Amino acid sequence: MDVGIGEAKNKLSKLIDRLSGGEEVFLTRRGQRVAKLVPAPPKKPGDPKRGRGGLKGKINFYPGWDSPEEDKKIEEMFECLREERSD
Repeated sequence: MDVGIGEAKNKLSKLIDRLSGGEEVFLTRRGQRVAKLVPAPPKKPGDPKRGRGGLKGKINFYPGWDSPEEDKKIEEMFECLREERSD
Protein backbone atom coordinates (compact mmCIF):
# COMPACT_ATOMS: atom_id res chain seq x y z
CA MET A 1 0.00 0.00 0.00
CA ASP A 2 1.31 3.48 -0.88
CA VAL A 3 0.21 6.44 1.24
CA GLY A 4 1.23 10.08 1.16
CA ILE A 5 3.10 11.49 4.16
CA GLY A 6 0.34 13.99 4.97
CA GLU A 7 -2.31 11.28 4.89
CA ALA A 8 -0.09 8.99 6.98
CA LYS A 9 0.06 11.62 9.75
CA ASN A 10 -3.71 11.55 10.02
CA LYS A 11 -4.12 7.78 9.76
CA LEU A 12 -1.10 6.45 11.63
CA SER A 13 -3.02 4.10 13.93
CA LYS A 14 -4.84 2.56 10.96
CA LEU A 15 -1.55 2.09 9.12
CA ILE A 16 -0.09 0.34 12.15
CA ASP A 17 -3.09 -1.99 12.19
CA ARG A 18 -2.41 -2.84 8.56
CA LEU A 19 1.25 -3.53 9.36
CA SER A 20 0.15 -5.90 12.12
CA GLY A 21 -1.97 -7.69 9.54
CA GLY A 22 1.10 -8.28 7.37
CA GLU A 23 0.50 -5.57 4.78
CA GLU A 24 3.45 -3.55 3.44
CA VAL A 25 3.09 0.20 3.84
CA PHE A 26 5.16 2.68 1.84
CA LEU A 27 5.23 6.43 2.46
CA THR A 28 5.27 8.59 -0.64
CA ARG A 29 6.17 12.18 -1.42
CA ARG A 30 4.82 13.55 -4.68
CA GLY A 31 4.02 10.02 -5.81
CA GLN A 32 7.51 8.65 -5.18
CA ARG A 33 8.19 6.10 -2.47
CA VAL A 34 10.48 7.57 0.18
CA ALA A 35 10.11 5.21 3.16
CA LYS A 36 8.76 1.84 4.16
CA LEU A 37 7.01 1.21 7.47
CA VAL A 38 7.90 -2.09 9.07
CA PRO A 39 6.57 -3.71 12.25
CA ALA A 40 8.88 -3.75 15.26
CA PRO A 41 10.47 -7.11 16.02
CA PRO A 42 8.92 -8.95 18.95
CA LYS A 43 10.65 -8.55 22.30
CA LYS A 44 12.93 -11.48 23.07
CA PRO A 45 12.56 -13.17 26.44
CA GLY A 46 16.20 -12.40 27.31
CA ASP A 47 15.94 -8.65 26.60
CA PRO A 48 17.02 -6.49 29.54
CA LYS A 49 14.34 -4.76 31.55
CA ARG A 50 13.66 -1.18 30.62
CA GLY A 51 12.06 1.58 32.59
CA ARG A 52 11.66 1.76 36.33
CA GLY A 53 13.72 -0.72 38.27
CA GLY A 54 15.88 -1.71 35.31
CA LEU A 55 19.11 -1.11 37.25
CA LYS A 56 17.98 -2.80 40.46
CA GLY A 57 20.83 -4.86 41.86
CA LYS A 58 23.36 -3.28 39.47
CA ILE A 59 24.04 -0.07 41.40
CA ASN A 60 24.91 -0.21 45.06
CA PHE A 61 25.06 2.87 47.29
CA TYR A 62 26.95 2.81 50.55
CA PRO A 63 25.05 3.72 53.71
CA GLY A 64 24.92 7.47 54.24
CA TRP A 65 25.82 8.37 50.64
CA ASP A 66 23.21 11.13 50.66
CA SER A 67 23.97 12.55 54.11
CA PRO A 68 24.87 16.21 54.77
CA GLU A 69 28.34 15.06 55.86
CA GLU A 70 28.99 13.51 52.45
CA ASP A 71 27.71 16.66 50.74
CA LYS A 72 30.22 18.69 52.77
CA LYS A 73 33.09 16.38 51.73
CA ILE A 74 32.16 16.82 48.08
CA GLU A 75 31.90 20.59 48.43
CA GLU A 76 35.36 20.65 50.03
CA MET A 77 36.80 18.69 47.09
CA PHE A 78 35.59 21.40 44.71
CA GLU A 79 36.48 24.34 46.95
CA CYS A 80 39.72 24.90 44.99
CA LEU A 81 37.67 25.59 41.86
CA ARG A 82 35.56 28.13 43.68
CA GLU A 83 38.71 29.90 44.92
CA GLU A 84 40.16 30.06 41.39
CA ARG A 85 37.03 31.73 40.02
CA SER A 86 37.10 34.47 42.66
CA ASP A 87 40.67 35.54 41.66
